[in-house]
Amino acid sequence: MLQPLHKTIIGTIRRMPLPAARLAFRAYDKVLRLQGAEHLATTQFGARLYCNPLDLIQRMILHFGVWEPDVSQVIADNLAPGDVFVDIGANIGYDTLLASSRVGSSGSVVSIEASPRTFALLHRNLAVNASSSNVRPVNAAVSDRPGMLDLYEVNPGNIGAATTLASRGGTLMASVQALPLEQILTPDEMSRVRLIKMDVEGAEPPILRHLLEQLSAYPATMDIVVEATPDDDPESWQDVFARMRAAGFTAWAIENDYELEWYLRWRRPATLQQVEAMPTRQQDLLFTRR
Repeated sequence: MLQPLHKTIIGTIRRMPLPAARLAFRAYDKVLRLQGAEHLATTQFGARLYCNPLDLIQRMILHFGVWEPDVSQVIADNLAPGDVFVDIGANIGYDTLLASSRVGSSGSVVSIEASPRTFALLHRNLAVNASSSNVRPVNAAVSDRPGMLDLYEVNPGNIGAATTLASRGGTLMASVQALPLEQILTPDEMSRVRLIKMDVEGAEPPILRHLLEQLSAYPATMDIVVEATPDDDPESWQDVFARMRAAGFTAWAIENDYELEWYLRWRRPATLQQVEAMPTRQQDLLFTRR
């Protein structure tokens, strides 16, 4: 793909009135699909990723150079050279590579992806970025105990929707090794973790409870970004939220939306909003003790 031409086309589409922009985007996306099942995209921070426009996340990265832009800004703003970033649910590596560019050669990124198929895509994207030498990829599921977990495909059009929750009604795709986070991280990584991003499609509550039990092993400056989905288990999320607050964390809502219209109209991150109670709908949250 010719990147300057691609940027010009997307920029033109985003300036159109919204109804026309939707139609133009879908037509252009169809043209790209006809040209091939995969394209090498360039993100807004300069990383390159192989993207298939049939997949939701990869389609947005391909066209807009960004995924979850407000979450991306939180990650970028909270990392500096020398930091350690832990990406739980790394998918094809977008957040991993963003963090890699921020922490530099003196920092490191632990990129954890449970799905063997998606891990292969992650590994390939790391290989095409020379700057990713500070990334340690791990093919495992994070859990509150060692063992094996079944992984289910919920939506073929979004590989990021793969989950260990059978209740979401997916198709069994693999059985994967599961480990607590402290058995994945090295002692040095644990002592220097600045930010953990966790997006594991509803499996977060037991991981967070276990992490709180091990909290003394982590730096007091460690923050956590998590996709909270209370629809799966409202009581568990209420319990986790209360435990996080009792441990000294405040919670901040990060604006996010997956609709095409939001990406077409997005221009700048929204101000984070502090929340005092567990949201009742899906919400990306930043937990911090700072």
